Amino acid sequence: MINKVSTRIQSRLSRKSIKVSLGKIKQIYSQMVADANKPTNAEIDAITDYFIKQFSKPAPVTQEETELVETESNPEITAIDIIETDSTLEEPQNKSAIAVPEDNQIVVSSADKQALVSTQSAALGFELSEQETIAIADNIDNVFADYSAFVTSVTSAIKGYIAHKFDEIEEKLDSSGNEVRNYLADRNFRLNQKLVDYTNNVKSIQSDTEEMRENLRTTKNIVLSRFQIK
Repeated sequence: MINKVSTRIQSRLSRKSIKVSLGKIKQIYSQMVADANKPTNAEIDAITDYFIKQFSKPAPVTQEETELVETESNPEITAIDIIETDSTLEEPQNKSAIAVPEDNQIVVSSADKQALVSTQSAALGFELSEQETIAIADNIDNVFADYSAFVTSVTSAIKGYIAHKFDEIEEKLDSSGNEVRNYLADRNFRLNQKLVDYTNNVKSIQSDTEEMRENLRTTKNIVLSRFQIK
């Protein structure tokens, strides 16, 4: 399945004059597809878009090229002027305060993060609400080394959220099970107590009945003794 889909992606890219080896496609495939044997159309499109974006990035302009353009546009600027200008440039006192993405890094927007969260969650078999999608996307970084790192981060965030939801469900089930057990134990105790009370009441009734019978026998004997002929 991996070979078949990778070849299909390679054909798509070739039609766009983009040459990528199958090995590279398979590498990105294994990172972006949740189930390697059952890739979704959205995942295949995402892999294709990854390589299109990679090959559509403009080549970085070097300082030398920039200086050459400035020199050509202004003949009065000489090589000596450029060297002197470079030597007089002041470096910022706090370099860490300037956030400059490194080469080949990508910056993703909130809309991009939400779109990929929705796509990847569907690929994993989970339907997220709009509020859940936004909440997950808000906890994902904006800058990544490449598109593959972005996809990996999104997938991890979704799995973490799903694990959290399962933990909540298990906790509720445990709590509900304990409540049921406590309820049954209480009802069983109350029923046993009623049975004990009922048994005691029956014994009391039997005792009272026996006492009444004994009193009747005694009374009968007294009455009969009075009518005996001496």
